[in-house]
Amino acid sequence: MLKHGQPIQDLVALLQSSAAKPIIVPSRLAPSAIYDVEYRTVVIALVFERFAKPFGPAGHRRVSSARLKLLQFITLRPWLLPAIQEWSKGVEQEALAFAHSIRIRRGFLSDTAHDDVINYLVACDIFFWQESHLVNGQNGKVLHEISESIEKQNLFASERKVIAELGDVKITNAMLEGW
Repeated sequence: MLKHGQPIQDLVALLQSSAAKPIIVPSRLAPSAIYDVEYRTVVIALVFERFAKPFGPAGHRRVSSARLKLLQFITLRPWLLPAIQEWSKGVEQEALAFAHSIRIRRGFLSDTAHDDVINYLVACDIFFWQESHLVNGQNGKVLHEISESIEKQNLFASERKVIAELGDVKITNAMLEGW
């Protein structure tokens, strides 16, 4: 008998009791946007535009690479926003905060797709390294143009909303521990 309110289990039961054979057509599978270089570049541009600080007399701006990595990680995964907010505040439930911190830290530190996109942007002279910071490079204006275009066309509303909310989250050195 099928149980109400459990659609996945209902589907499993129906398929198991039938002669249906699943067919997977690879050409119809959409890859996750989270691994798309252009999407990652957009998110990095939005985060950089919001959180980079002026640096030096040449009009450069910079952001800690660990901070950028954490902020883009949360932007790509908006369901983690409440956890990062609790972690930042040091919520009274230490065991819960510790569990959040371990999972989030493990996730963002192992985000090699971000590292690959940053390496690409450095190779394109959009960023350059200055110790542990990323600074907008010779072609860094591209980031501003991307961000400005997105704002004008009202694109990536959910990502921009998360970034706005991240502006109220205090990112501590403990949160970036290991960098």
